[in-house]
Amino acid sequence: MLKLIVCVAENNLIGDKNPTGNGLLWNSKEELNYYRKNTLGQVTLFGKSTAACVPIELMRKTREVIVLNRNTDIPKLLKDYENTGKDIFICGGETIYRYFLENYPIDELLISHLKPHIKVEKANEPLYFPNVEDYGYSLKEKIEYEDFFVYKYSTFGKN
Repeated sequence: MLKLIVCVAENNLIGDKNPTGNGLLWNSKEELNYYRKNTLGQVTLFGKSTAACVPIELMRKTREVIVLNRNTDIPKLLKDYENTGKDIFICGGETIYRYFLENYPIDELLISHLKPHIKVEKANEPLYFPNVEDYGYSLKEKIEYEDFFVYKYSTFGKN
């Protein structure tokens, strides 16, 4: 299955174009654990800029990590994992999310929306996640956690 996973703050903020540290503008152990639980043992796709901010080598211990670039043959990549029993998670950043939303049907989207009590740092050059309903996705489930809500969307209703 092709899946997308993302955490957003108010107004679908996902990050800063020129991040510092680990690139995250917030800290929620609960949401990081949710991400970890879902992607453990699976395949994760990152754009080059996002990959520079996440602990790729640490992640490779428990999941397959693929850093995409302009030369990556996406159709071949998807075909290669077709019958492996592993899900492929699109993990960002903004350009990668938009590329997949515009070009591939995604089976499931897991969008974590932070609750207002989570402190979010100011982004100097903010990056935003698009409205997936504009791409024809339908909300199927909403699950509440202490720090966030997960909105699960699926391809049903995708044009």
